[in-house]
Amino acid sequence: MMSFDTGSDVAEHIKTGGGAAVFSSGADNVCVRRLPELSSFVVSKPTAGFSPEDIVAFGDVLEEALDENPKFLIFDFAHRSAEPEGQSANDGIAELVHTAANLIANSSTVAVAWARGEMVGADLEFALSCSMIAAEPCANFTLSPYGSAYAFLARKIGLARAERAMLDRERLGAHAMRDMLLARHVADSIGDGDDAIKEFLVKNLRRHNALSHMYRAQRLVMPVPYELVRSAHGG
Repeated sequence: MMSFDTGSDVAEHIKTGGGAAVFSSGADNVCVRRLPELSSFVVSKPTAGFSPEDIVAFGDVLEEALDENPKFLIFDFAHRSAEPEGQSANDGIAELVHTAANLIANSSTVAVAWARGEMVGADLEFALSCSMIAAEPCANFTLSPYGSAYAFLARKIGLARAERAMLDRERLGAHAMRDMLLARHVADSIGDGDDAIKEFLVKNLRRHNALSHMYRAQRLVMPVPYELVRSAHGG
């Protein structure tokens, strides 16, 4: 088993193959891999926060998912440390979050946010907008009221609990997130490139239809209007 100290180390391992038989393409900062044997895409972002280029790359992958309809779309947040406050780009993030939130309503693709380190701000908001969250054991989630994160959190754990968590800026580990039913899966290992992701996919492929129907029903019952996400970003 290999271990990595930073998101850059993880990203370099992924981009150079890391022993995984995957196809790699995409922008310099965002690496897109197709796993045809698992009917899935994996999209890795090695730095915290969303630059304009990250937003475009993630948006392109979401559009491609609507066309190709993979069973799983893994958004791999490969960074280890949190971004400095206020570094995320606001332009386009509302549209991106809204598209991710409604992907399951428009296709059978299950979007999974895969956390490897510190999740806060725009990274946490995007993760909460996905169908589910999976994490390595070392991942941490700071529940701060960034953008529409409060709205997504309140849909999952209730208004009062979400308000208290965000005002207190609770910092939860991966297992605590799973105990609160905010994370569906915690990996056994840390920093093995795509190995833990592939193991997760193999285990969940057979239940894809059930997951797809469940998350689609959830989104239809608790829709996320674009106006809500946009207004949360001051639009």
